[in-house]
Amino acid sequence: MGTLTEAGLLAVWEAGRGKDAVRRALVLAEAGAADSSSVADLSVGKREELVLALRERCFGSTFPCAVTCPSCRQELELELTVDDVRAGEPDGDRRLRVNGFDVEFRLITSRDLLTVGAGASDAHRDARRALLGRVLTSATTHGERVSVDDLPNEVLDALANALSTQDPQADVRLELDCVDCGHEWASPFDVTTYLWAELDAYARRLLHDVHVLASAYGWSEDEVLAVGPARRQCYLELVAR
Repeated sequence: MGTLTEAGLLAVWEAGRGKDAVRRALVLAEAGAADSSSVADLSVGKREELVLALRERCFGSTFPCAVTCPSCRQELELELTVDDVRAGEPDGDRRLRVNGFDVEFRLITSRDLLTVGAGASDAHRDARRALLGRVLTSATTHGERVSVDDLPNEVLDALANALSTQDPQADVRLELDCVDCGHEWASPFDVTTYLWAELDAYARRLLHDVHVLASAYGWSEDEVLAVGPARRQCYLELVAR
C-alpha cells in the first residue's frame, strides 16, 4: 500500500477525530491496510505494527522527540528511527507455571480493551482482572480447573508481565539517559499517539490552506487539493500580499 493522498489523510483524520484511544488506533490500523472486519481481533502489538507502517509511509522513518528528564527536569531533544521503536516478534509460548498454577493465555486484542472499557462504570468490576479473564484460556492447579476469580494476585501479576513481554510492540519502552545528570530511565513510546498528533496538525494546516484559497479564488476543496503543495504555497503567498 502506498502513501496516502492529502485527501486520504484528511479522511483518516475525520474518521479518527473525537474517538477514544482504542477506536482511533483501529482507524489508523485500517488506514495502514488492516481488514476492517478483523482489525479489532488482532493483537494490540500487531495493530501497532500496522500503525507504525502507516506512519513510516506518510511521514518518514525518523521521529523527532522531546522528553523531560525525571531527575533534573532538563528537556532533551532526540531523533528516533523506526528501528528504535519497532519491537521484536511476539513470543510463541503462551503458557505459565506460577506457584503450582498452570496457565494458558492468548494476547490482548482491541476488542478485549473495548469490551472491558464498556463495563468500567460498574463499581464492582475489577477491570484488570476482567481483562486478564478474557485472555485466559486455561488455568489449573493440582489437575483442577480454576477461574480467573480464583487466581491469586501473584499469578495475575505474572500473567500481566507475560502479556507485556510476549507482545512487545504493544508496550514499547525506550531506554534513555540524560546527558546532563546521567540519570537513566525507561520511557514509553506510543506510536498511535505520536502519529495522531502529527496527523491532527497536518490536517488542520491543510484545512487552513483550503479555507484561504477557497475564500480567495472560489475553489472547492477538491480543486484546492488538486493543486500540488509547491504551487499551492505560491498561491497562498500571493493571497497574503
